[in-house]
Amino acid sequence: MVPPNHSIQHFYQKTTSTSQTPGHNAQGENAAFTPAEIEAARRPATETWKPKGTYETVNINQLQLGNSRKFRFQGRIVNFCHARDGSRRGNTLPQDFHFLIVKDNTGVVAVRLLATNTDYECVELGKLVTIWAAAVLEYQANAPIRAPRVSMLVPVFPTQQSPSCIKFRRERPGSDDLSLCRLPLDYNPNNPSLQIPGLMNLKAYLNSGHEGVPEAKVLVCVSSIGPRKVFRSSKSRSREGEEMNLEVVDVKVFDETTSCLLTLWNDKVASARTWTPNQTLLLISNPTYCPGDKKNVSPGLGISVTSMIEVDPVFPDADWLSQMASNRTKRDGVYIPFPHALWDIHEIRNTSLRPLLTIAEVDELVRSDPRRVFTGKISLLILVVRIVENRRTMKLCCSECCGVPLYANRPVTVCKNCNTERNLALNPRIIGPLIDETGSVAAGKLIWSDKAWTELFFGKGTYHVPADGISSEEPRDVLACSWQELVTLELEELRSVEDQLQYSRVTLTFGWSSDVGRLCILGVDW
Repeated sequence: MVPPNHSIQHFYQKTTSTSQTPGHNAQGENAAFTPAEIEAARRPATETWKPKGTYETVNINQLQLGNSRKFRFQGRIVNFCHARDGSRRGNTLPQDFHFLIVKDNTGVVAVRLLATNTDYECVELGKLVTIWAAAVLEYQANAPIRAPRVSMLVPVFPTQQSPSCIKFRRERPGSDDLSLCRLPLDYNPNNPSLQIPGLMNLKAYLNSGHEGVPEAKVLVCVSSIGPRKVFRSSKSRSREGEEMNLEVVDVKVFDETTSCLLTLWNDKVASARTWTPNQTLLLISNPTYCPGDKKNVSPGLGISVTSMIEVDPVFPDADWLSQMASNRTKRDGVYIPFPHALWDIHEIRNTSLRPLLTIAEVDELVRSDPRRVFTGKISLLILVVRIVENRRTMKLCCSECCGVPLYANRPVTVCKNCNTERNLALNPRIIGPLIDETGSVAAGKLIWSDKAWTELFFGKGTYHVPADGISSEEPRDVLACSWQELVTLELEELRSVEDQLQYSRVTLTFGWSSDVGRLCILGVDW
């Protein structure tokens, strides 16, 4: 026998009200506010805050202890610690505060910032910030980041009623903000030839410079950015004793002497997303030396609580390294995009007044006036064609992303580091050396436009290739409006095209610019 059900649900059945409470509509609690008011309330205070009263605009070295005066200053973040790291055992940082080290051209100051949900994506190395300070405190020796030369602490509470706030500046290309606060502290603009104290090359630091050199500095250029890795560590636990996820990314850096890996952990990982390979420079003060291990891992660099990382500093050594990196990219780059902004291909191709030059004459023109921009024609013999070889090695198309070469047999692929879909160009190394009576051009040293590739392989007419690549009563036409049709051909068809190109003489319409550093092929005539 089933026992009787004496629960309250047994006596009262669930009902649904069909009437709506007066004054209550589908918008719920937001019914009394307009969409504009709701959007304004959701915006962070760091964007909507407006200063009240008078603030003195000063440099960091002009800040004074106390709360009797209000200051406004600018600087760039050279080190930081996110508030979320305060939940770890052994960390003295309050859980609800970011801790920033901000630097301008005159000094360094610590900033204790009340954390909000929008701050995490804004706090990154090299970020330009404007700070309104209502009080300046003495820097404590037991602070989470023990950066050298820091003697003052600025507390910031970004609320609408607070007299202190911080704003993260958005630097647009061409704006004046890009040049602000980029001079190293020990650099003297009045004596630019004077060496910055403690600055050494990367090889010297890795060999012995990390041993006992106070405030050692290295200037490096970003070469490539590796993928973001996440793993759990038993050595890093929360206050509750649970294992925590750690993020890490390896950034390959170099100077004129050697290269190594710069390892970024956790909150520093996001900063690497804004760096451009072969362009971004890093001046690292007090880097951490990471010794190699028995698995043939070379020594590298790291960042500690005493480090400062200046992104794209401005001083003579940085200018020299930037030029060296640019020259290296022109010399060794796997892929250099065609500079469409320099020439009007259609106009140049339809103009018959183009001098026919030899390789020796082109070389003489470039050496006599390196800054000269000119166009012309050159007749060359193709010695080697490697279409089939690159097809078999999955290198028919190429590009670069995160400083790492990308190869595929199709014009689109995904970068494994950033998971971004990238468009590829035809690999210039499929065309081997080209010669004339006076010289030669090495494989892969020409930059081809899409139109030039199409005219090289398919001409202005059509190729007649057998449908099976060997024999056929009715050969089909291989005609394409783009070079991308080449990657769809079968292996035997590619071999037939390769055989027709090898030892052929072609006339190339080219352009030269010192900004590119290579001959750019605008068109091909047979």
